[in-house]
Amino acid sequence: MPEIDRWENEGGQVNAAKPVARIKALQRRHLQLDSQLDRELTRPNPCSIELQRLRREKLYLKDQIFQISG
Repeated sequence: MPEIDRWENEGGQVNAAKPVARIKALQRRHLQLDSQLDRELTRPNPCSIELQRLRREKLYLKDQIFQISG
């Protein structure tokens, strides 16, 4: 998540010209997490800690997308 949170450490403001690009980046990461989650779930012995981490990150991204899109 550090690459996602970097902008918040620089003032937390989204440039009015770039929210669409930010939303697309967050959506791409959300889809990547879906793939990772699916792979983890199909393993013979899925790691519950990794599943929890992936789910939390997906929720965080969903909240970020919602906040930006207003």
